Amino acid sequence: MSTYIVLSTGGTGGHVYPALSLAAELKKQGFITELVTDMRGAIYQESDYFDHVAVLNLPKAVGVLGKIRQALYILLSAMELAFKFTSNRPSMVIGFGGYTSAPVIIAAILLRIPIIIHEQNAVLGRVNRLMGKFARKIALGMPVTRYAKAAKSVFVGNPVRQAILDVQGKTWPSEKIRLFVFGGSQGADLFGRVVPQAIALLPPAMQEKLIIVHQVRDEIRDSTLAVYDQTKIHLEALQPFFSDMPKRLSEADLIVGRAGAMTVTEISVVGRAAIFIPLKIAMDNHQYWNVKPMVDAGAAEMILETDLTPQLLVDKLMVLIESIELRQTLATKISQFCVPDSVEKFADLIKNELKDI
Repeated sequence: MSTYIVLSTGGTGGHVYPALSLAAELKKQGFITELVTDMRGAIYQESDYFDHVAVLNLPKAVGVLGKIRQALYILLSAMELAFKFTSNRPSMVIGFGGYTSAPVIIAAILLRIPIIIHEQNAVLGRVNRLMGKFARKIALGMPVTRYAKAAKSVFVGNPVRQAILDVQGKTWPSEKIRLFVFGGSQGADLFGRVVPQAIALLPPAMQEKLIIVHQVRDEIRDSTLAVYDQTKIHLEALQPFFSDMPKRLSEADLIVGRAGAMTVTEISVVGRAAIFIPLKIAMDNHQYWNVKPMVDAGAAEMILETDLTPQLLVDKLMVLIESIELRQTLATKISQFCVPDSVEKFADLIKNELKDI
């Protein structure tokens, strides 16, 4: 009989992608997998990653009453899941963080089902910090993670999609320099304003060297395009979403982006020179801590959002555009932070813990 594993996660890419990667590996090894997620993860109900997908609809915690309402929904969902697990008991529950994972972990605690927590960021998240007290192990995505107890912690890295692993080490020789700018919903507006202004400050001859792919929301696309139109760059794409991120990352010579755990991890796997701009309102400033070890090791550049100006950005861009040697050095050094066999390490951790139960 196959071993039944439940993976619980919020629906953001930073939470879901590691869960998808792990699920694919577990299924390959003969496990039965179920995903418990929020409405954003409902798109995986027809996927091959999981044998089943359950969607929880937890309200947002806006204001005091909103927080109370969310807490009540979490407890109610935990009771419903505990009842479900009583008749179909998982061998283990894996929590990837986010409030959606809270009721799943609570249900597991009530039924004494073994738990492993995975933390993607360099700071243990609030839910993982609380639920980690009941976990057998805390699997770390970053080698140094604040608030994680050493006795329970095991560094496995962040599992990445096979599509990212497939482009590891690939290069695309070109006479021009490809700049990829992306920041998701928490970066698109800022980058849409500042990056084009910085590019406009470059000497025209340097602008002509650039091919730019830029993620930007539709609402500010016209204003972003208006600035780019005054430059001599080749603008290849200016759009709100890229479904082919592995391809875009691998084609880039230089990247400007946020410093979320999976962004940092995927860039390290692909191996590219990058300027990271951590989201200043990120919980516990975790984006800063995600990338600080890389900056300290000379593997990446960082600009704090509070310091970001077109002039500061163009100063860093000019140095990187002028020096292919520096870009190659950054790419080589950041590659040393990747854990390409992370998903295998994580699966081995799960199997070892199951043996000890």
